[in-house]
Amino acid sequence: MAFRNLTRNLFQFAKITNINQRLYSTIQRKSFRISEIAQRHVPIRTFSAVQTNDNAYRDLETFLQKEVQLEKSAQKHPTQLPIISNFQVQSSGPEVTLTREIGTGKVTVKFNVTNTVNAADTEQETNLNAAGQEQPADDSPTHLKSRPTFTVDLNRGGQTLSFLCSYLPNDYPDSREHAATQDSDPKHGHQEHIFEDFQIDEFTIHDGEWNETVYSSDCSVIDGDLYDKLLNLLEEHGIGEEFANQLVDFSTAYEHRQYIGLLEKLHQFVKK
Repeated sequence: MAFRNLTRNLFQFAKITNINQRLYSTIQRKSFRISEIAQRHVPIRTFSAVQTNDNAYRDLETFLQKEVQLEKSAQKHPTQLPIISNFQVQSSGPEVTLTREIGTGKVTVKFNVTNTVNAADTEQETNLNAAGQEQPADDSPTHLKSRPTFTVDLNRGGQTLSFLCSYLPNDYPDSREHAATQDSDPKHGHQEHIFEDFQIDEFTIHDGEWNETVYSSDCSVIDGDLYDKLLNLLEEHGIGEEFANQLVDFSTAYEHRQYIGLLEKLHQFVKK
């Protein structure tokens, strides 16, 4: 009886072993077939992938040839940038520095045109200008505007009074002014002109560099009279409404040049 049990156990073990061998054999055969199929099709897939990449580069190159020309034709100042009165302009890439000497002091304005074009603000301005007026049959393309945040440094006696400024939204009441002149088209009523204006976000005083170790005050929580006097101080140094509008014109034209330059670099890259 013990012998029969031992024989049965050995038989069951042999069955399991055979099953494992069959499984291993099946896996081995499948692995060989997969390897054989892979070897047969790898060259075709590799060639297909390379072909797709080449097509993508050629398609992008063709598009950029037209896009660069369209952007250049849309430039409002293709040869000379708008001026900012009484300021010297220096630029390096997207960074722009404006300087002005006043008596024994110096005024420095700095801004960067990267990511300063806000399509939503431009559409809002278009809606304000077109309020109560009939839309033309063929809609002309919207001209984007660059409204950068900027810093103003007033240097005096070895110390610097610094301001961080930003542009007011187009729907802000003080940024709109109604002109009495009427448009040449009698169907149009009074034309509403948008004038750019700015606000002071923060101010501080430091001995040379405005960094995280220098305390600055948020102007939204300071006394209203103090805020008005700070605006008057900037106005006396040439940082007023006229400056704000000239800066937008300059920044818009300069940002557009930077964008066209980026497209041209991309075009040269895909041509390689």
